[in-house]
Amino acid sequence: MIGILGGGLSGLVLASRLRDAEVLEAADRPGGLCRSLTFDGFTFDPHGSHILFSRDPRAMAFYEGLLGENVCRRQRNTKVFYKGRYVKYPFENGLSELPVEDNLRCTLGYIQAYLARQTGTAPRPTNFREWLYYRFGAGITECYLLPYNEKIWKTPAGEMGTEWVEGRVPDPPLEDIVKSSIGIPTEGYTHQLHFLYPREGGVEALVRGLLPRVARVRTSFRVRSVARRGGVWTVSDGTEEREYDGLVSTIPIPELARALVDAPKDVRAAAEALQHRSLVTVMLGLTRPRLNEFSWVYFPTPEDGWFNRISFPSNYSDRVAPEGTSSALAEITCDRDDRIWASRDEDLVEHVVERADHLGVFRREDVVAARVARTPYAYVVFDRDHRENLDRVRAHADAEGIRLLGRFGQFDYINTDQCILRGLALAAEMEGSR
Repeated sequence: MIGILGGGLSGLVLASRLRDAEVLEAADRPGGLCRSLTFDGFTFDPHGSHILFSRDPRAMAFYEGLLGENVCRRQRNTKVFYKGRYVKYPFENGLSELPVEDNLRCTLGYIQAYLARQTGTAPRPTNFREWLYYRFGAGITECYLLPYNEKIWKTPAGEMGTEWVEGRVPDPPLEDIVKSSIGIPTEGYTHQLHFLYPREGGVEALVRGLLPRVARVRTSFRVRSVARRGGVWTVSDGTEEREYDGLVSTIPIPELARALVDAPKDVRAAAEALQHRSLVTVMLGLTRPRLNEFSWVYFPTPEDGWFNRISFPSNYSDRVAPEGTSSALAEITCDRDDRIWASRDEDLVEHVVERADHLGVFRREDVVAARVARTPYAYVVFDRDHRENLDRVRAHADAEGIRLLGRFGQFDYINTDQCILRGLALAAEMEGSR
């Protein structure tokens, strides 16, 4: 039997394709970051607002197969809040909506960076900050990309690597920048332009669609120790032991390293050095029947508020809020030892409501329901030591025969579609080797 540590989406996808596997999940129900929460008639994704999209038709077909008729199809309508106005997202596709002087600065900066790359006069970037200037120029970088990214990652851009940017940071052609500057409509990040969302149940509808295909799931089993004894893996939660012929871990790498009884000190140190950010979400039910037409809005500056994004789930589906109401979800990245994580729920709600009212996003008197959630592992941070630390952990896992899978199981910044595709690929490999 194969033991799968962690019952999030990655582990469940894998288990659904294996003939003999058992999933061990620490929480009282499976789902991981793809769980949803309903209160006072409102449904939210408390671990960050999810939408379902992919460049890969296999992932889209998988979504469709799990959701069936329980699906809404939407077109992205996303904005960046900039100097009191809503600018089209991606930011570089909304340049004509900027103040004239900022439009000029962003357009010229992009063209200058483009020419420097084409002529070979721009030095190759060695970190994320340099990459932003290299790729977008000073205007777009300083007006939006640099403040937003440092706000969400809680890390100076100069201390981050660049291996993660492909597919994560929109990469517009020069023609689109010129069109955007003079007001000709363009779309960036087009694979995300159209997305799916469950009509009912939030993103956890994916999990509910998967569970009938998974033979064994043990919940409330938090992995405390993992040891290989005589060719068999023994996994314990401190009171019970389970034995497996093979092991796949989707739990966060630092948690796995702490549990591995025989892990060398350098492997444990590398695992602990892997950087991530936690997340606080503030979920709000609102009395207004149609708050706005936005999918979500980015808030790049500290002056806007602690939150980097507010999404509007009631615009994803007509069934996630009671009739005649709407909903909003604010996301705040943080660390588990900082003041945001430690703040009282009522103080976090008050901060979001006060800031949103001040900025004109919604009115204080519209709020009729509120809840706060905390997610210890939310975002992988690609600091400049990320690759070295991750490679050391991977080498040990490979040597021991432990497969790693999932966003935090592999410590890679992947979306839901990649969790699915990697799970399917690993299942095919493991079944094919039997």
